[in-house]
Amino acid sequence: MKVYLACKENREEFLRGILEADFALETLASDGRTRPASGDAVVVDLSERSGDWRRYLEEIGGILGDGVRLLAVLRFEQMRALDSRVHLDDFIADGFTGEELRTRLRRMVGEEKAAAATVGELEIDEERYEVRMGGSHVELTFKEFELLRFLMSRPGKVFTREVLLEQVWGYDYFGGARTVDVHIRRIRSKIEREGQTYIRTVRGVGYIFEHTSRDV
Repeated sequence: MKVYLACKENREEFLRGILEADFALETLASDGRTRPASGDAVVVDLSERSGDWRRYLEEIGGILGDGVRLLAVLRFEQMRALDSRVHLDDFIADGFTGEELRTRLRRMVGEEKAAAATVGELEIDEERYEVRMGGSHVELTFKEFELLRFLMSRPGKVFTREVLLEQVWGYDYFGGARTVDVHIRRIRSKIEREGQTYIRTVRGVGYIFEHTSRDV
């Protein structure tokens, strides 16, 4: 399955940064040179498009074959203008988080990742939005859960605070990097026990999910 991007150049760079780790990406050419196949998805970013965005959406739909899913990024006023004449498989509001967009795409094409994963005594259940430690339920806020899920799904990779803000809170979030530090500290206090470490600070860079265990 491939994901095709139909958007302005600056937005394509932004979307590629969000999606390239999970999906094979291509640019959708307006002249029809690129042909998505059945089972592929197309992300059309209409958030910066002025004028007749409906007509543009119709043109995109006209070059797609059967079985190709279409997801649009819309401003709120565009969302309010949706009706039965606009064919979309799904849409998402501009200001989305990276994790939200990836989840929408996986669900839309029926390729949602495993609902549960276990590392050491830590278990995360994406379907139920639950976290357990040694079988006991751990109470996390929504953002704490999203941040832990993002890091846990990419073990061994270091992420800067800025990237985590963009991917979990959204690229238009105006809070500072301290927000990440506060959430990481809260997550650690809830999931880490003496001798068990899951999130490591990389000094001067950011954070990495890296489970370590030692006898105590």
